[in-house]
Amino acid sequence: MKITTIVASSCIAILASLFAMGSEAASSLPMSAFEQHSAVMLIIEPKSGDIVQANEAAAQFYGYDKTQLETMQIQQINQFSAQQVEQERMSALSEGRNYFIFQHQLANDEVRTVSVYSAPFRGAQDQPLLLSVIQDISTQRSLEQDLWHYQSNLEQQVALQTAELKDANTVQLILLGSVIAILAGSILVLVMFTLRLRRAKRRTDLQKNRFSAIFNAIGDYLIYTNSSNVVASANQAALRDLGSIQGRPMAFVLEDCPCLEALGAEPIECQVTLAGQQRDVEISKTPVLDSAGVQSGSIYLIQDISKRLADEKEQRLASTVFATTSEGVLVSNRDNQIQMVNQAFTDITGFSAEEVLGNTPSIFNSGRHDAAYFAQLYDALSARGHWEGEIWNKRKNGEVYPSWLQVSAVFDASGEIDMYVALFNDITSRKRNEQLMWQQANFDNLTGLANRHHYHTKFDLALAQAKQKQTRLAVCFIDLDRFKAVNDTLGHHIGDQLLVEAANRIRECTRNSDTVARLGGDEFALLLPDMAKISDMEKLASKVLHVLSEPFFLEGHEAFVSGSMGITFYPDDGADRKVLLRNADSAMYKAKDHGRNCFQFFTSAMHEHAKARSALEGALHRALTNRELYLAYQPIVGQQRLGCEALLRWHNPQLGQVSPADFVPICEELGLIITIGEWVLYQACAQAKSWITQTGQSLFVSVNVSSTQFKRQDIASLVAKVLKETGLAAEALTLEITETVLADNSGHIQRQLETLRAMGVGLAIDDFGTGYSSLSYLKRFPLSKLKIDRAFIRDLPDDEEDRALVSAIISMAGQLHLTVIAEGVETPAQLAFLQELGCDYTQGFLHAKPGDAAQFEAFIRDYNALPDTAAESTSLAR
Repeated sequence: MKITTIVASSCIAILASLFAMGSEAASSLPMSAFEQHSAVMLIIEPKSGDIVQANEAAAQFYGYDKTQLETMQIQQINQFSAQQVEQERMSALSEGRNYFIFQHQLANDEVRTVSVYSAPFRGAQDQPLLLSVIQDISTQRSLEQDLWHYQSNLEQQVALQTAELKDANTVQLILLGSVIAILAGSILVLVMFTLRLRRAKRRTDLQKNRFSAIFNAIGDYLIYTNSSNVVASANQAALRDLGSIQGRPMAFVLEDCPCLEALGAEPIECQVTLAGQQRDVEISKTPVLDSAGVQSGSIYLIQDISKRLADEKEQRLASTVFATTSEGVLVSNRDNQIQMVNQAFTDITGFSAEEVLGNTPSIFNSGRHDAAYFAQLYDALSARGHWEGEIWNKRKNGEVYPSWLQVSAVFDASGEIDMYVALFNDITSRKRNEQLMWQQANFDNLTGLANRHHYHTKFDLALAQAKQKQTRLAVCFIDLDRFKAVNDTLGHHIGDQLLVEAANRIRECTRNSDTVARLGGDEFALLLPDMAKISDMEKLASKVLHVLSEPFFLEGHEAFVSGSMGITFYPDDGADRKVLLRNADSAMYKAKDHGRNCFQFFTSAMHEHAKARSALEGALHRALTNRELYLAYQPIVGQQRLGCEALLRWHNPQLGQVSPADFVPICEELGLIITIGEWVLYQACAQAKSWITQTGQSLFVSVNVSSTQFKRQDIASLVAKVLKETGLAAEALTLEITETVLADNSGHIQRQLETLRAMGVGLAIDDFGTGYSSLSYLKRFPLSKLKIDRAFIRDLPDDEEDRALVSAIISMAGQLHLTVIAEGVETPAQLAFLQELGCDYTQGFLHAKPGDAAQFEAFIRDYNALPDTAAESTSLAR
């Protein structure tokens, strides 16, 4: 940018000379301007390279006397060979440059990088010469990579036109002398003079047209003002963009220009208003002198530098990002020698820039990867230009650490790799967190045993191996007898310690190849591969029961429990995991029926129980058709709004009233929950709409939705359809979901939940606090409510731990803008404590037991008849 500014300034100076000289210009370059100009100038004979003339600035720059300099050839100064000069000309042509970049040697042997702008002209005796303007760009070349320039060769054209105008003026002077002779001589000579004068005028007009073409060819704004600083003329670019400005003062053209009075030949950057638009510009002002040296006007050069400033801002931004990013950045050349690193690189590796520059990244090699690994890396870079993956590197202190590395190859114009850019970060914490997350996802936080998920995974692997090897696989379920009594008597803390000790005792009885799991609560499971003999199983079972029956000493308390164990075998009792687990569970309950502290194998008698279950399944298939299913409604009481939870109930003529705990899991296993769930949703919404219409109250209804429904159908579409058909507002419906739904971690479920919330439907997480990942769910999923499990409410307000937990849950929910519903409220003391904490809603027998639609309608009437305070605290149990 600075080079082109200087070149442009030189061109403007020459233009100024032309304005001043008019028709009286000499036939050669204006020597005073040449000698006194601050720019380095040389006049060179193009064929021989002889330096014909040099100005004072050239002598000072090169360090030679003018006389000595004018005896030298340009080849003695220019360090480029003829081939390099030709290559630079081709580069200038391809880049659209009208100047060349060479290296010139000074008298003190110092080599400087210079830009050379050359313009041809003819000297005395019509001798072809070159006027070269030289600018030292050594400093700029080290700081700037992209220099822009004028697209027109203004300097060359101005020099040429100057020479032609001077030739024309010389002719006119000669002709003027001839006129006097002709007038004294003959009329014939006068006629000849007239003809030559006309030719000279035409030539002068042609020169003026050429000068005008040069003036208008400049892409920046050139404006000529008179001595009063009023615009006399302007080039086409200025007239096109700025409109009719002739006759206007420059203060009008450059609105709000803060530096108008301070303008001079040195360009100044400022922000002005041009044609009503704010622009960033660079302005210079060159005086135009007449033949007497008096200023007759000025030429303004206005260059739009918005793009340059934007580029500089982008470069500063890139530099800032490079310096401040938390990712390590390493740039190496095509030979993989490190050229540049940032501060984050030093922070991560411990190496300073000085210690690694010029080395290859092999100095970070940890030894964990072989040559084939790196060969594959560089093959990918050559083929695709990018590689990304995990790699272990070594810090300066010798510590080996994992990092995530992204390497990109930068290709040159010929398609060859020019450099590599690598970005990396230390993922030690991430790896540790991944391991912790895997541990949490697969192992019980309390006992360290495998959890249900991990147990099922191991089960499937062991089952596949048993099928392949045709070996026997044993499955055991263990339930601790009398654990609830210990837990209730001595507290949860002691209960947890008992579970930990029980887990350790069970684990000590098993082999390394066995899997011990805690399925939840006080339920444990064993997976025993290669258990060929039933007698071996009996010995292990007896051993486990014996250690469990021994006393537990827990913080000064002595506790006694025992175990009930159910055992089943593959392939004797089933061929798949679901069947074997169900059989083991049945055998365990059989052990409890036999007085506990014993084990039972899955026998033929249990098949009868399985047949009974089959009968239950058959009855369920017919329940909806026979209208045996119905909904019960339990009030959910809040300070500002009343709602209810729709609860599914089943009364069978043969089986009587069947507990939801018995038939809902079967519905999910058989897939009946899809049809039944749609029926429940439709009935609840239709009933809620009826109540709202009858009472005019803003009621809401909560409906439970299982994980099976979310997995096997589009709940969001179903809800939208039901709401449309029943006319119920989305805000009047809340869907209650369990952690099982959220634990699926499926994008399909995530999208459904987000769609439901966007519709306005409430989403409540049921039984909050009983799982292990509840807090993460509150952050990840678009929930609007949470229901505190009745297990935390039961011992309120007496239990200190439950008080602290419930208080923390309500406080946290308030911070997250979640509505809180407390389940299982049965006493006024519980209600008072919850209201004191600011709990939004309460639900439980204190208000009412679940009842049919008519009973809930009666509840609404009774509730509305009570004073506000009484409605919140009075027990309305039925």
